[in-house]
Amino acid sequence: MEPQKHDGLKKSAFGGMVWKLSERVCARLVSLAVSIVLARILVPEDYSLVSIVAIFFVFCNVFISGGLNTALIQKKDADALDYSTVLWATLAVALVMYAGMFACAPLIAGLYDKPQLVPVIRVMGLTFFINAFKSVLSAYTSSHLQFRKFFFSTIIGTVISAFIGIIMALRGFGAWALVAQEMSNSLIDTLVLFLTTRLRVRWEFSPKRLRGLFAYGSKNFISSIITVVYDQASPLIVGLRFSAADLAFYTKGHSFPELINSTLSDTMAAVLFPVMSKIQDNLDDVRGVTRRYIKTASYAIFPVMLGLFAVSDSFLLLLLTEKWLPAAVYIRIFCISYMFNLINVGNIQAIRAIGRSDIVLILEILKKSIYFVVLAAFVFLSGRPQILAVSSIVCTLIAVVINTFPNRKLIGYRYRWQLADILPNLILSACMCIVVVLVGKIPLPAGPLLAVQVLTGVVVYVALSIITKNESFHYLLDFGKQIVKRG
Repeated sequence: MEPQKHDGLKKSAFGGMVWKLSERVCARLVSLAVSIVLARILVPEDYSLVSIVAIFFVFCNVFISGGLNTALIQKKDADALDYSTVLWATLAVALVMYAGMFACAPLIAGLYDKPQLVPVIRVMGLTFFINAFKSVLSAYTSSHLQFRKFFFSTIIGTVISAFIGIIMALRGFGAWALVAQEMSNSLIDTLVLFLTTRLRVRWEFSPKRLRGLFAYGSKNFISSIITVVYDQASPLIVGLRFSAADLAFYTKGHSFPELINSTLSDTMAAVLFPVMSKIQDNLDDVRGVTRRYIKTASYAIFPVMLGLFAVSDSFLLLLLTEKWLPAAVYIRIFCISYMFNLINVGNIQAIRAIGRSDIVLILEILKKSIYFVVLAAFVFLSGRPQILAVSSIVCTLIAVVINTFPNRKLIGYRYRWQLADILPNLILSACMCIVVVLVGKIPLPAGPLLAVQVLTGVVVYVALSIITKNESFHYLLDFGKQIVKRG
């Protein structure tokens, strides 16, 4: 790649990372605050209703995008006809999905013995059309590295929907407060993104273009379906085999580590894929970007996950009250599981960016085949939902080994290099976690104890980074200085 063009791409990636991270952090902080307020107002059973609906809707949303949004990002010369074709195709699929869920709502309600699920499913299903439109807008914005637009659309949608959800919860609407928050967030987010982007809808459709895009996107679509089947299997089993309260605790305990993962790891991945797609012809550049991502992401994610692991009890007591304390064990389990997911994200994005979606599909089939064996073993051997959750840790470690393997040859990123890139940050984070756990033994009220634990964790981690001259620490320090210089 020409030096001038490479420098321009680096600047775009730098700016994109800043805007995307800002969007994720601000939106997640608002969402966290709102979820805390709603959890204090509502009861676990209210959350269980929306959690059940979410299990089925995740499948539908994957079908709606069909991998075509990823294909639009990966295609270097995607034009207006490509975007229009994908838009009408996804809206057509959304219509089919909505009709199917509308008809199946009574069956799902009967399966869980919750008749109140019928209207919830039929109303929330309207978001299928919104998400179909948003998937195309997001693909266009990501492909052009216009992440500033994501920032404004997400923040506006998150803040307005937060007020709607809280007001309805205070007025006694129960689970409908969560429904209203979710739907208004999707609608406002998509509307703002539509108004700020230059993409305009055209009455054009090309079967030829659709076939070309689906040739690439279909493999990602199948991979996504397989992933979703596994991801939703555990909450589906918990909801059917155990009580509604168990599902609520499982979902809430899963939500906090997942929030951190999506804020940090997925933010970087959202920038990684379009950037890597631009340099897909230079494998050395792809390897360099992947290594930098894994080093930086592990330095940021490991201490946060292990820090939450260490303060889970005081965190729940202070923010959600004692009625949510059973969720602490799930927080600890999913913190361990998600902290290693960053390695999977980096490796998979590299494979996708160079156009090898066929390999991604093979990897997903292999991983999920093993996953379901592991999950079945845990279901058979376990009489508790907590033990079932532990299967996620085993599956994540299996995924690390499998996802890393192809990149040994594709981009020359070997196992030992990946281990060397994360090991210093893992050791620092583990030491910090031990100290914070010990501090948690101090007999203090939940509020002061949590503050002391967090402050101790930050001081210990930064101090150890300075003492050991951690490379990622100094890289982020320089990164911060560049942000200040660039304004």
